[in-house]
Amino acid sequence: MSIVASGSAHTVLADSLSDRLLRELAAPRDIAALAVFRILIGGLMCAGALRFVRNGWIERLYVEPEFHFKYWGFSWVQVPSEFGLYLLYCGIALAAICVAIGLFYRVAIITFWCLFTYAELMDVTTYLNHYYFISVLTLIMCFLSPHRAWSVDAWRRPALRSQTLPAWQTHWVRFQVGLLYFYAGWAKFEIDWLLHAQPLNIWLPPHSGLPLLGPLLEQTWVHFAFSWFAFLFDTLIIGFMLWRPARPYAFLVILVFHYFTHVFFNIGLFPFIMVFSVLIFFEADWPRKLARLLRVPLAARAAVTPANAPRRWSLGRALATLAVVLFCALQFLMPLRHWYYPGTVLWHEQGMRFSWRVMLREKSGSLEYRVALTRHDGTRRTVIVSPHRYLTEEQYREMAGQPDLILQLAHHIRDDYLAEGFATVEVYAQSFVSLNGRLAHRMIDPAVDLASTEFGLARAGWITSAPPEPPPLQRPLRLDRK
Repeated sequence: MSIVASGSAHTVLADSLSDRLLRELAAPRDIAALAVFRILIGGLMCAGALRFVRNGWIERLYVEPEFHFKYWGFSWVQVPSEFGLYLLYCGIALAAICVAIGLFYRVAIITFWCLFTYAELMDVTTYLNHYYFISVLTLIMCFLSPHRAWSVDAWRRPALRSQTLPAWQTHWVRFQVGLLYFYAGWAKFEIDWLLHAQPLNIWLPPHSGLPLLGPLLEQTWVHFAFSWFAFLFDTLIIGFMLWRPARPYAFLVILVFHYFTHVFFNIGLFPFIMVFSVLIFFEADWPRKLARLLRVPLAARAAVTPANAPRRWSLGRALATLAVVLFCALQFLMPLRHWYYPGTVLWHEQGMRFSWRVMLREKSGSLEYRVALTRHDGTRRTVIVSPHRYLTEEQYREMAGQPDLILQLAHHIRDDYLAEGFATVEVYAQSFVSLNGRLAHRMIDPAVDLASTEFGLARAGWITSAPPEPPPLQRPLRLDRK
């Protein structure tokens, strides 16, 4: 009897929690914050695509190189002709502006995601964390409805208009933004970053010519202070943004932080993307409050009516929720995959991409390939092949410290010589890399034939262990006036 009663109590409790979760996810919230988020991200991406074209980056990054590095599993993504590249980026800009103004929103955001993600997959050497973030964020936006207010779609179709959206749409975007900040901070929990102030010790002194702050950037204690502040900022800032009393102050810190990242590192759209993204942590009606403060005529406060929210789970709603949960779980687990690989990810780079490890290491290296060629008659010879034969200087700087890219080029060299009629081709890498100012060490085992080494996700035994010594502190050079 007691067992039956206990089982009933558990069922009631589960139903209660389930209904409570549904009420929280479906609770109507003012659409204003998400509508402004759509306008800002769409406008910024349109400006970014036009800037890409204007600065000649299409030619420099995609037309001039003869060889392009592929992502694992995406070797089918090819770089189109120059005319096709211009069409691609014009399509990105057009889709982005349609997202911003809310014209054919659903088609526009899906088109933008497809074109933008394709562009980002064309060459690994152009990978940037904030471009990956835009791909993930706009994929999420494909399933949201921020175009139901302050959009051309809402103006054309009155039936579409809405003053509210279910809360899960805000929660989903907040999760993704918060995840980026958290992992960007957690990734700085590294000996090099916290105990040796590297690589900021290398990066900050060249800015000593800046007015006011410049002379301080040569001081070692400033490099340590910046390193610890960046670690604490990235790790904790979203917690403060979620805490209402601290939110305005936290946003002010975010503005200052990203202003200085813009000044010091010239990282393009990244500061703007992050500042626009954290606005989603303010109250859902913040644009209306700001409009009232600025005396800008906008629609009155949204009529939030909880009675319209669904009260029971349907099969479709449960499956959609499960899909979002799985997506979030994947996003949560992806940055942890580097734990599968022995050694430090800063050296072997396995698990480095798509894990929000933002600006954590300074690498420079030298590389050449020793290629052993055998003809069908058995005669052998060895040649030295420089990567510059295939790469631009920009590509070379990016790939010289990334083992998987060194392997890709080795395969390309092998294929080139096989196409010339050689019977067998062996390719060995002479690779020396400096990590965060250390003396250069071999990164690739020189005895391993890369031509017969597979490119995949397995542990790479052909990558050497990271140098054991700590990175040195760089001292600024000073002219001797004597």
